[in-house]
Amino acid sequence: MKDFIRLLDKTTSLTHELLYALGEERAALSEQDTTILETAIEKKLATAQALQSMEQQRDAALAKQGLTPGLAGLQAFLANHTDQKLHDSWQALCEASQRCKEENLLVGTMIRKNQLVTEQALQVLRRGSIETVQTYSANGTPPRQSLSSPLGKA
Repeated sequence: MKDFIRLLDKTTSLTHELLYALGEERAALSEQDTTILETAIEKKLATAQALQSMEQQRDAALAKQGLTPGLAGLQAFLANHTDQKLHDSWQALCEASQRCKEENLLVGTMIRKNQLVTEQALQVLRRGSIETVQTYSANGTPPRQSLSSPLGKA
């Protein structure tokens, strides 16, 4: 039991490291600092690999208990044990994982926004205008696609 709790606690610790790396990545994206961004991404990838290794160890520990790997086996394990420390460790891991998910969504949104801005800048450089998609035209009908005014006409 203690080994399994240590495994969950180590996973939680790595999840906090991942959360920190995601925070660094978000800050680097905000500041457009490619050096910090590269370092943050390297940390994120290394931590993700370590987490994958911990998952394999957890699945092996579940298999030793005669349980299936993954979440189903883990839930069965938790249901069969009433040790409060075990449940506290699991809850801490769940909370840290949720925070990582939220931070990762923020980072993904920032990346998509930066990609859109870059694409628009390239459109201006290539064509002198930005392609836009309007929801409705002036007469209320949905147009397929329109071009904004060329840069020379602005």
